[in-house]
Amino acid sequence: MSRFVLLAVSVVAALLASAGPAPSTDRPPDGQPRVALPAGTFRVGDRVLVALDGWPAGVVQVEVCGNDGRRGALDCATDRASGGHVPATGNARMPVLLAAPPVACPCRLRVQTPSGVTTASVALPLTGVSAPVASTAGSPPELALAGVHAVDESGVGGWFGLPGELTVRITLHNPGHVDVVEPPVTLLAGSPGQVHTMVAAPPVGTIPGGQSREYVVRVPLSATTLGRYEVHGLIEPASGPLPFVVATARHPWGLLVVPAALLVLLLFSLPGRPRASATSSATPTGTSVAGTPDRRRASAGRGRHRGVRR
Repeated sequence: MSRFVLLAVSVVAALLASAGPAPSTDRPPDGQPRVALPAGTFRVGDRVLVALDGWPAGVVQVEVCGNDGRRGALDCATDRASGGHVPATGNARMPVLLAAPPVACPCRLRVQTPSGVTTASVALPLTGVSAPVASTAGSPPELALAGVHAVDESGVGGWFGLPGELTVRITLHNPGHVDVVEPPVTLLAGSPGQVHTMVAAPPVGTIPGGQSREYVVRVPLSATTLGRYEVHGLIEPASGPLPFVVATARHPWGLLVVPAALLVLLLFSLPGRPRASATSSATPTGTSVAGTPDRRRASAGRGRHRGVRR
């Protein structure tokens, strides 16, 4: 019996040793996208298999960030990011080359859609980083998204599915005292689940402290644009990313109303049943014709008068 117990203990110990530590993951709330890495420590230049679960279908961008990604794009190796595609199931496994971040660790692996609306990250134990520590002198310039509004300016042509234009107005406000200079802006447009079309972003320039600026973006709408149409934006100042989504709906009802109106007009213009003859058989008041009671009474009266004369 003792030999059997020793053998069982040895088998269990071997299984536990082969299992190794659990994969690295920062588990978000249920329903949110998740990112997971294999267990262990990595070096710059390693290629790792990243697991994505619960993501919207489409393109994602994977990048290494230093300084725990506190300052957004300023801490991330965005220029050496890896790209991948998530299928409709929302789950994907993609190899990612670990690039050196622009600032020292602690590091994170950040995954986001190109518009930045959907994002998630996981702690990345990374060695071989020689970048300097992120500067903590003063706070980064602040920027706030004061408003975003979209108007379909296709006019009457939009009722008939003709090409048009969607105007998006973006208002940015600098609540601090330090000027915000040229924050990166990314704009994508398309139908829900297919927001892949790049849209030219306007130059932001410099937004002085305490002031606001409004920017107008014109998004072309093709004849095939039907139903809901979305514009995803991502503004990345040093104070942190500012994602937004604005949408409109395009329904060419004119393509249905006009044919229906023409059909109604056609039905009313068709000839009806033949009308009755305009000649009436009714006798006007005060007149009589042969064979009628009035005519018979008149004849009888004339006969009586003739008899009196005789």
